[in-house]
Amino acid sequence: MSFEITVVGFPAKHLIGMKVRTDMQKAQTDCTALWQTFGPRIVDIPGCTGECKGSFGVSVMLNENDFDYGAAVEVAPETTVPNGMEAFELPAGLYAKCTVASLEKLGEAYMYVYGPWIAGQSEYGLNMQAPCFEHYPANWRPEDAFEIYVPVTKQ
Repeated sequence: MSFEITVVGFPAKHLIGMKVRTDMQKAQTDCTALWQTFGPRIVDIPGCTGECKGSFGVSVMLNENDFDYGAAVEVAPETTVPNGMEAFELPAGLYAKCTVASLEKLGEAYMYVYGPWIAGQSEYGLNMQAPCFEHYPANWRPEDAFEIYVPVTKQ
């Protein structure tokens, strides 16, 4: 299956959330558990007492197998960080943006972007210095569409 990819400029975001260190074998279990812990705590973040504009799943690769994964929401830079959470930045830059039909297609979408799509590019290469991330809209459910963003550089 192929996915539609567009390269977009994405502005920097200030996030507050929780992180877990995981690897490719344990990611599905660890990331799901992180969201189950973080989701109910979103209301503890100032400005998110109702519904935030959406949430982010941010992956920072440490090596070929291990990575840090953060579940977070966008906040103003001066927002107080609740206990048990941390603030982190999502850097501005160029990203390959891919709409994913549902959560069950997430792995397939990442495999496509990091495999056939990037291999077929002459204009863009991967930016290994920046994180990739998922953006889930407000009121998102696992059967709903969302977007993934993979950092790229112009060749």
